[in-house]
Parts: sequence; C-alpha cells; structure tokens
Amino acid sequence: MDWNYVKSFLAVVDAGSLEKAAERLNVSNTTVFRHIHALEKETGTRLFERIKGRYSLTEAGEEMLGHARQILNNFEAINLSVSGRDIAAAGTVRITAPTSFAYFILPDYFARLQTAYPDISLELLASNQEFNMAERHADIAIRVAELPPEYLVGREIRKIDWGLYANHDMAKKTEQNFNALKFPDRLPGDFIGASGALRNHPVFKWLDENHADRIIHRSDDFVAMAGLAGAGIGYACLPADLAIPDLERVTSLHQFAPNRLWVLTHPELKRIERIKLVLQWLGNALKNDPRLISPAR
Repeated sequence: MDWNYVKSFLAVVDAGSLEKAAERLNVSNTTVFRHIHALEKETGTRLFERIKGRYSLTEAGEEMLGHARQILNNFEAINLSVSGRDIAAAGTVRITAPTSFAYFILPDYFARLQTAYPDISLELLASNQEFNMAERHADIAIRVAELPPEYLVGREIRKIDWGLYANHDMAKKTEQNFNALKFPDRLPGDFIGASGALRNHPVFKWLDENHADRIIHRSDDFVAMAGLAGAGIGYACLPADLAIPDLERVTSLHQFAPNRLWVLTHPELKRIERIKLVLQWLGNALKNDPRLISPAR
C-alpha cells in the first residue's frame, strides 16, 4: 500500500473535502482524488460517502481509519526520532505565527536572529490556522490562545491587552477632549466592527450590543481593521500586537480579558538544537518587546 494513499485518506477525513485536503497536502485536487480511488480499489470497498462535495466515512472507512492513524504514528515516531539526533545549531526552522506578528513583529526578529545564529535559516508561515507540528509543517508555533493543544509543549510568554485605536489625527482630536467625554458614548467618530467568526469575541459582542448604530465598516481580520483605522475611517478595538505605526491607542479596554501569547513546539522537536535555540530566543524577545506593552490610561 502506497504511503501517499494513506496520507490523502487521512487528509480527506480531517478536512472533509478534496479541496481542503489538497490544500493541506500542497497537491492538486486530482492527485488526492486519484489516491482515494486507488486506495478504494486496493481495499476493494468504498471508504467515503460523497454528498454535495463533502466526504464522510463509510463503515469500512471507519475501520480503515484506526489502521491509518497507527501507520501515521509509526512514521511520525521514526521521523521525530531521527530528527531528535540533530545537535547542530544550523539548518532550517519553520515558524508559524498569526498574521499580525508575521507582518509587524517578526521581521525585526528575523534580522536579529540572523546575526545571532547565521547558520540557521528561518521559514515564516503566516497563518492564523493551526499547523500539524508532528508532521513538520512547522517546528515552532507562536499562538494566541486560552490554552494550547495538549500535544504541544512550551510556555505562556505574556498577556496582551486590548485597546481602542485610531489614526494620529483622530487620536489627537480625541485626546484634546478625552477628559470631557464619557467613554465610549461620546467619542467623536465611528467604529470598525467585526464580521465572521470574530463577531463572537467578547469585545465585538459588546460593540455590537451597545454601539451597532456607530459601526461604519466591518472586517473578519485584525490586520484589515488596523488598516481601516489607520486610514481614518474610525476607531478599532485591537490587541496591542496590532498597534501599527499609523495608529495610536486612545484608551485601554481593561474590562476585557487579555490575549494569552504562547511559544510552542512538539515535545520531540524541542531536543533539536536549532529549534531549542530559536524557541528560547523568540520567547525572551516576545516577553520583553516594548511594542506589546499596553500603556495605562
């Protein structure tokens, strides 16, 4: 049985569709379809029910899943065991990070890391989605989460507070009148609201429930919100890592729980020297980064 067939099978199970499975594996839809067809032909039974583009396991597929997971675990154990012998402070380290950190925080870090460890090459995967660390899609994950996945190890680096941000002109106008204003009812401007999954966050639930009539535009992405606020469209509720140069903090939003920032890796990968060094360096740098410090008001 071809290992690639099993990988495609598991990807379809986890993703629920050919398109998403192909995206995860970085191959074409046709390749995944061919692998599933070949696996079904080899096993002599249908493994999936196909309904409106969605793939769900048949009874035979459920039986196959347990064996496929075991095969995957065996391959991962071999891969991680061999990788764990790497003791050189050299090679590639893949880092996945939210887009805000990838755009605004990490470029400076990469320059400084290059000076500190010239033989280590860094690969940045800018994504807010979780990567499978065991399959080596990424070696280190910088993540904002209440709790990290149980299969990863690392530490909580710091908490990141929320604030209300505006561009320089709007912030200056607000500052001149702030003491006479009742926050946020009489702030001289509109708000940028959330769309999509972000609307479920407590900050944006509060905004929708209390100030929906003052929301002028919406976005499902923090970086886009920061850009809209920087263009002078309105105030944006953002965590401190989104404090781009075009923005100033109008006031802190201490009534909302801060974000928790973690630096994580797989337990076995932590033993690899280059990953261990970068993990420690990133943790210390993020802990002390002045850009993530929220000024009190």
